[in-house]
Amino acid sequence: MNIRIEYCVVWNYEPSALSLREEISLAFPGVMASPVSGDRGSFEVFVNEFQIFSKLDLDRFPNEGEIINLINLYIENE
Repeated sequence: MNIRIEYCVVWNYEPSALSLREEISLAFPGVMASPVSGDRGSFEVFVNEFQIFSKLDLDRFPNEGEIINLINLYIENE
C-alpha cells in the first residue's frame, strides 16, 4: 500500500503531514506514508493514487482518527 500526503509548504503544513505519517505508521505497521510538498493550501491524502481526503475540497484539516478510518474503508473496499 502506497500512501502519499501532499502538504502546502507556503502555509507550513509540514508538521501536520509528519504527525499524520507517524499516526499511519502506528496504525499500519510496515506501511510508510510519504509526505510530498505541494502548494496552494493543500493537505491531500492518497492511497495507491486514490484520493481519500482533500483539504482543498472540504476546507478543513482531517479530524483526529479520520484518515485512519478512511484508509480502513479503502482497504475494505479494495
